[in-house]
Order: sequence, then structure tokens, then C-alpha cells
Amino acid sequence: MKTIQYDRSTILTSDDVADAVIEYAAALAGGSRADTIAIPAVAADGTMTTTKVLIGPSSQLVVEDADEDELELENGDFVARLQAAAATFTHHDPIHADQRDDLLPDDRRP
Repeated sequence: MKTIQYDRSTILTSDDVADAVIEYAAALAGGSRADTIAIPAVAADGTMTTTKVLIGPSSQLVVEDADEDELELENGDFVARLQAAAATFTHHDPIHADQRDDLLPDDRRP
């Protein structure tokens, strides 16, 4: 499980959903677009809920690991829709600088 920090709210959701949301936000930002999405989430009482958010170029999202891994949810359809929507943008993919060795100076590359 992961939490998405958005404005002053904390959204508890599955790893794949949180990752898809932040990737979609990056794609929207690169395309100067915005969208509203209903994120499948777990409410404070442990029940399933959805949290609707507006994400776009100025969204500031933080995704963090959560302790509640036993509540991991299956949300393949939601994740697939976000990934497909992100792929519709004609701009370049997000850089993911923290995962690219080719961006390191030559003397620091593995």
C-alpha cells in the first residue's frame, strides 16, 4: 500500500494505483493538460471508497509507502486506463532522472 499526499489530504491506495497516478500526473504536466480522476482508495474505517482529485501541471503529489500492505487492492482496470491515457500525449515520456544511468557524469556511470 502507498499513500498519495495531495493538498492537505492523504489517500491510501494500492502500490500500482499510486504509481499510475503520479506517472499520469507527470504526463499531464508535460502536455499542459489537467484531468479529474476517481482514485480507488481505502477509507479510515477500512472500507473501499474513491477519492476524486483534479491533477494537472501544477499538481504537487507525494507518494509514500504505507504500513497497511494487507489491504492491497486489485485495480488493474484503473491502472490500465491511466496508462493508456498517459500514452495519448504526443510529448516525450517523463525523464525519470533518478532511474537513468545515462544522465550520470561519465566517471559515475556503472
